[in-house]
Amino acid sequence: MAGTFASRTVLGQPPRPKVRAAVVIGVDKAGNLPVLRGAASGAQMVASWLAAEGFEVTLFVDDGKPVRADQIFDAVAELVGRGTLEQLVVYFSGHGFLNGYSEHWMLSKAPDNPNEAVSLVESVALAKESAIPNVVFISDACRSTPDSLRAGRVRGSLIFPNRGVSRGARTDVDLFLAALPGDPAFEVPVAESTASFEGIYTASFLDAFKHPDDAMVRIMNGVPVVPNNRLRPYLEREVPKRAQAKSIKLHQNPDTQVMSGETTYIARVAVSAPTPPPSSQPGPTVVDVAGVELARLGANVLDADFGRAHPEAITRVAAETGFTAAKSTIVDAPGVIHFETQTGFSVSGARVVLAATNPKMRTKVLTQGGDAREPALVRVEPGDQRAGSVALQFADGSGTVIAAFEGYIGTVVVDGQGVSNVSYVPSRNNWRWPDYQHTLKHLTELQAVVATAARFGVFRIEGERETRTKRARQLADRIRILKGIDPTLGLYAAYAYADADLIDQVRSVRSFMREDLRADLFDVAMLSGILSGRPPNDGDRPVPFCPMLSQGWSLLRVKDVRLQPEVDAARDHLRPALWTTFDREGMQILLGALQEGRLR
Repeated sequence: MAGTFASRTVLGQPPRPKVRAAVVIGVDKAGNLPVLRGAASGAQMVASWLAAEGFEVTLFVDDGKPVRADQIFDAVAELVGRGTLEQLVVYFSGHGFLNGYSEHWMLSKAPDNPNEAVSLVESVALAKESAIPNVVFISDACRSTPDSLRAGRVRGSLIFPNRGVSRGARTDVDLFLAALPGDPAFEVPVAESTASFEGIYTASFLDAFKHPDDAMVRIMNGVPVVPNNRLRPYLEREVPKRAQAKSIKLHQNPDTQVMSGETTYIARVAVSAPTPPPSSQPGPTVVDVAGVELARLGANVLDADFGRAHPEAITRVAAETGFTAAKSTIVDAPGVIHFETQTGFSVSGARVVLAATNPKMRTKVLTQGGDAREPALVRVEPGDQRAGSVALQFADGSGTVIAAFEGYIGTVVVDGQGVSNVSYVPSRNNWRWPDYQHTLKHLTELQAVVATAARFGVFRIEGERETRTKRARQLADRIRILKGIDPTLGLYAAYAYADADLIDQVRSVRSFMREDLRADLFDVAMLSGILSGRPPNDGDRPVPFCPMLSQGWSLLRVKDVRLQPEVDAARDHLRPALWTTFDREGMQILLGALQEGRLR
């Protein structure tokens, strides 16, 4: 072991021991959900491990008393308020779910009490403003849909204080999540003869420091450590292998997003046992599939080195995960390129029974569609409006609200959960068409790949800050069309920039789109910060009147964006789709307000 470590790179010695703390949470029983047997015990193991590494640990487990959101907030706020921490680790084990692509951790009183959960996306957003150099979230929880946990109305609580944006001291936030969106995080018994359980992900995470691969280890101050950005290959190999060992039916692939660099780590390597050689290499995941596809189209935003070296495996995983089929659905969606008004929508996958907008614009359903070969056609007459909100209601009563842009035709794809894709191209009789035509084929494919990656929850910009900034510039070059930005790609790019904490790039996207479209797109305006604190009836509001992508709803609170009362009421009726989709009751709430002019 000593000889092995001696051959590894020696980094500069830190001037002093790091000031580090951890908040560790384990909840076996959340409301009336199935009782877990490994969450609390897993949290206790992690707490002991972190304490041995010099962390100041605050532990919350439901061993006879409930775990409450206000307790967690108070603990985190006190640590952030000190202003001396260099690293903060937040660990959770228990039930979790995805609502609008936003992960929630269920605490003891959830889901009956909708506040007794942790909103991870919002907490991450606030953690970026904490001025702590590195914040690490470790989640050994399911990421299933709220339908499976009957928790669709749970919005959860924020566990980081709202201190305002600190542009001078941004935080590198690292995420270690037990499963990709929609996957369960399974439990296995520690031993057949005991009643205690441990989560597969927690066990794999701890073993990464006991038996790391040689390439994972760096020497800092004479001590072998595992940097956060070297954990991903190990977890991608070991977590699925352990799940398969438990049952051939279990498929669990972790999700790792690391922003910190080579000198940031959580723990030392345990040297009590020799490091065995890896029994296998990690197989590709949907992250690799998306990374390869995006790089092929000039948008190299994901770390996909494995995928580039194993094209056959990428093709296989793309088919097995449904990535290929989802992309084909978008590419093959029937559309139109001409309306006499130069503005409208083509809808495939659902029959459109109603289209509505504000009184200053007009809509007409030309064909209801519903046939796979014939889409529904909705004509929009913008009048003197450059943009507006259009509500489309489907035959089952559900529907969506999307932006209509003068001179653009939107193609909408609907599946069993709701709207899976929206894309825009200029109408053939619009002045933009000749310039767009030269890049239309490439843009159509890029739109499909980006949309599919977003649907699988993996469209993001990876790497430490310098790498993210470089990749952001490259993405910007891909989505620009002359002086403007493709509306669909601009929307997705804004979310990717915001997720990567590249706020200046978000504002740049907003500036380009506003100059070209003469209107603000709600999601981009929200992410840029211009909607924060403004009254909901402000005269210069963006379109549509709510987020177009479902993940935007989870950022309204942390961005201090206020909605009209009708829109806020409809929020409880969102369906689990990539693009905002309301159920029948939600659409009824919105349609009247839109047609009466109370919504733009």
